[in-house]
Amino acid sequence: MRIDTRTQAIDMQQIDNRRFLYNPDTGVLVLGRQYAAASLTDSSHAVELADAGITKDFDDFVRGWIGTGGNYPYGVIHFAPNVDERCADLFDRAYSTLEMFRENGALADTVLRGFGNRWERPMSDIFADMRKAEQKPSVRRQLKKQPEAETIRPKTNHQQER
Repeated sequence: MRIDTRTQAIDMQQIDNRRFLYNPDTGVLVLGRQYAAASLTDSSHAVELADAGITKDFDDFVRGWIGTGGNYPYGVIHFAPNVDERCADLFDRAYSTLEMFRENGALADTVLRGFGNRWERPMSDIFADMRKAEQKPSVRRQLKKQPEAETIRPKTNHQQER
């Protein structure tokens, strides 16, 4: 599936398990076939790119896997090969890829694998504005809280019986 991300959108949260190839210069995103979690893959990134009608400039594409479910309910973006921050060109292209996925359904808790110097990290580590604001209880909410229940003592009758 070939998508021009400059004119079309996807929802990454609707993808279970697919290869991706993205060219940040042209905005072309190629999504491979949908794979079941335990299925054997019988192709490669290069075959999926050729199936989309692109037969040149393979190295211009940032590659990997995306999907949701299982251990990744908010999604995962797995770069293959890993993106080393010491390779400035690849790192910049992978960062542009993350921006594209951010615009297409990636969430703050989407896991990034193989990006930079850590194996796994949430998307919010890269994009600070995706971090969830800390929720502090308001004074009104604190005042409305019921005090802890006191232990109930059995009532005793202090009157004399007649």
